[in-house]
Amino acid sequence: MPLQEFWYDDPDLLWAYRNVYIEKEKQKLETQREIINFQSWLQGLYNFNAIAGALSKNPKYLENPIELNTNPKTERERKLEVAQKIKERMKKSKAILDMQRSEKKG
Repeated sequence: MPLQEFWYDDPDLLWAYRNVYIEKEKQKLETQREIINFQSWLQGLYNFNAIAGALSKNPKYLENPIELNTNPKTERERKLEVAQKIKERMKKSKAILDMQRSEKKG
């Protein structure tokens, strides 16, 4: 709540801001619960696969992580992402070097 509104506007605004804040916090908690629940389920799935593989006649564990994305990325898309990350890192490195050079000159 901005100070201007706090001091000069309707006092009921404070309660409106408070209620909105409480709702946002409740939503954050619910989202965190869902994430933890999903992570626990996924861990159980990995454990189940590991134990089932170990107890079978031909023990075998998953070679790759379980793909959760319904639209897996193609090899070309992955390479483009890697290239983009490299370009971003190079830009950041260049900016840092330029900043250090300007500090040494100045």
